[in-house]
Amino acid sequence: MPASDRPDSSPSPEARDELPDVEEELATLAGAVDRLVEEHATLRERAARAEQLERGLSDALAGSGLDGMSSGEVAGRLQELAEENERLREAIRQSRERAERIRSRLILMEDEA
Repeated sequence: MPASDRPDSSPSPEARDELPDVEEELATLAGAVDRLVEEHATLRERAARAEQLERGLSDALAGSGLDGMSSGEVAGRLQELAEENERLREAIRQSRERAERIRSRLILMEDEA
């Protein structure tokens, strides 16, 4: 179709008023892109921290002898260790009491001698 036969495709003055402002739309888009870039950077930082924490926990787990255990098994083992710690604390407390009694007896014997 020759150019002279084509209908005029330019918007009418009324339609131009309804068209969005290109500069405003570009500014809005640029703002959205900036927010996305900031969010991406934040997520990368969080992912890096999480990976570092995961490496540290994996290393600690490997050195603990708990590696390969399920979470239930680990929880059970931690409970066993807590109970053992309590028994050891009680044994230390009793040993201190005995040592104090022995010390008191020695002081008394020393005074009598």
